[in-house]
Amino acid sequence: IASDGRVMNWLRRGTMVVVLILLKIIGNFRKCYAKIQHCDRDYFYQYDTFYVYYNGITARIKLFFVEGFRFPTGALLLLGIVLEDLPQVIVTFIVEDGQDAEGISSTAQLNLLLAFFDIGHKLAEAWDSRNDVVQTNDNDAFLLHTIREHKKRLNSLACIAGSKFISGGFDGMKLMDIETKATTGEVTHKVIRSFDVGSVWKVVKLDESKVVVKFFDDEKENICEIFNLETGDCLASLHHPDRVTGVAVSPSGGC
Repeated sequence: IASDGRVMNWLRRGTMVVVLILLKIIGNFRKCYAKIQHCDRDYFYQYDTFYVYYNGITARIKLFFVEGFRFPTGALLLLGIVLEDLPQVIVTFIVEDGQDAEGISSTAQLNLLLAFFDIGHKLAEAWDSRNDVVQTNDNDAFLLHTIREHKKRLNSLACIAGSKFISGGFDGMKLMDIETKATTGEVTHKVIRSFDVGSVWKVVKLDESKVVVKFFDDEKENICEIFNLETGDCLASLHHPDRVTGVAVSPSGGC
């Protein structure tokens, strides 16, 4: 465990499977309720409060387990003391307390001596390895960079041109660019422009300078808007008589 975190990876994967199965069961019960109530399936999946939060929690749990977590090996040694050595000492006193003989037997004294020696050894090793941090995830060899520019849930991504892309979420849109340093190969990013346009559900590229946006807000549920990425201006608003359920770009360049 203290060397490469393989056991923690197994525990992480097992916990992820159990938690996601439980969430799936809860989500299926909610879907059955929607069918009984004859709800519009598309509307239910996108606008029902419970299902929106359910999707958000599921996505966060998957992200946490996929990205993994960092832990110092010294913390694992302290956990070993709490779960193994201290119970050993407590059980020794309990067993001795149930004996009729006065005082502590020689066997119990030897057991306590070895237990306290083991505790001292682990404490010293835990202190020495307090800065030895292990990262547990499945993507160590492939993860180049993590972007956390959105403060709320991220719903959509669209590649624009080259290394530029735009992201849309419940806190608007952000146009970003990915950069790779020639000397070190380090991958970084920068935000070119932020769009404070409300809750965005989907972003679709029209061309290298324009995107069409579908919103999540109730007041904009029947509107799609086209934005100019260079200026940030809204070029057009497309109104529908009812709510918009999807956005796509035609081969001719329309939407």
